[in-house]
Amino acid sequence: MIPKLFAALALALSIAPAGAQNVYPVRPVKLLVGFAPGGATDQLARLFAMKLTERLGQPVIVDNRPGSGGNIAVHQVAQASPDGHTLVMAANYVAVNSALGRNPYNWQRDLSPVALIASTPNLLVVPANSKIHALADILEAAKRPGSNVTYGSPGMGSSVHLAGELFSVMAGVKMTHVPYKGVAPAEVDLSAGVLDLMFDSISTAVPLVEAGRLRALAVTGKQRVKALPNVPTMEELGMKGFNVEATYMVLAPAKTPTFIVEKLCTAIADISRQPEVQRFEEGLYAQPLKGGAAETNAFLKGEEQKWVDVVKASGLKID
Repeated sequence: MIPKLFAALALALSIAPAGAQNVYPVRPVKLLVGFAPGGATDQLARLFAMKLTERLGQPVIVDNRPGSGGNIAVHQVAQASPDGHTLVMAANYVAVNSALGRNPYNWQRDLSPVALIASTPNLLVVPANSKIHALADILEAAKRPGSNVTYGSPGMGSSVHLAGELFSVMAGVKMTHVPYKGVAPAEVDLSAGVLDLMFDSISTAVPLVEAGRLRALAVTGKQRVKALPNVPTMEELGMKGFNVEATYMVLAPAKTPTFIVEKLCTAIADISRQPEVQRFEEGLYAQPLKGGAAETNAFLKGEEQKWVDVVKASGLKID
């Protein structure tokens, strides 16, 4: 009888560690954000943190680590323990900065893609009193001998800047990039007519359009936005393949166990289907996205290659 008891106890002990390995999470989860509170990345992170807390049974805490265009937060996650308790709400700047050689990490080696969240386009805008009324007017002005068409951005390497670079490459024109220390001062100069145009962040551009300070010419994403139903996409205006969006995603450290990634993917997919979540994203002019680890990985690879090609074609150099 005693030998059988010992055998049963030994079997239980051998099984227990394997079962324990599949328990997640076992403590609060940190969701890092590479920007200050209040922006679209932060707002999405806080929404999903609240919903994931309900689903996972442990607090999911947003931890803002601003700096280096989001890269400080991503780098910290790349160095974290791969146990699923440190995540980051990132965006496609991970791939863009890789194409520009600006990352202190190798995302394919150091990170585990988890899930796509949502995307927001930029908005091609001009001053309200501008003589530019259509995309064709920009092309005509930029091709005119001695022309100096200017476009602003909140900094070198931002999506606002790179949208202008992509446009120049695809249209075969030269424009002058004027970087600012933030989107607000660039919008002030654009509204005043100091700049000719800008591929502005949609969240700040729409209110200026509605206030009559700017005129919207095109959306840089794959589809029109509900707030501006009469504004066409760049593709509709003949720029086939033009797509510049901020695409938000959750990433984990490399070698995070598959069962953890799959559990997070399932939870995020269920959360994304909730009507209140979709209404919140619509308020950010965001389009909900579907996609787990494989789709997120494929997106980042494609995004990086796109910007590698643009950098080569434009001769762009960013210190």
